[in-house]
Amino acid sequence: MNMLTNLSLEQEFRLAVKYKKNIKNFNDSQSKELLLAAVKKMMLKDNMIKFFIQNRNSFNVD
Repeated sequence: MNMLTNLSLEQEFRLAVKYKKNIKNFNDSQSKELLLAAVKKMMLKDNMIKFFIQNRNSFNVD
């Protein structure tokens, strides 16, 4: 499988131990806020990736 679409062992551990435990205690409002924040971060990440792809020639290091 492609490593870009899979979580590393460390990421899976963090997800299982840290995040799942905390998320169980969230109410609906907190869950919605967290979801919106996660979606916003993903969109920002997409924007950065698109920017670097579009400007890749400007960042070539010789």
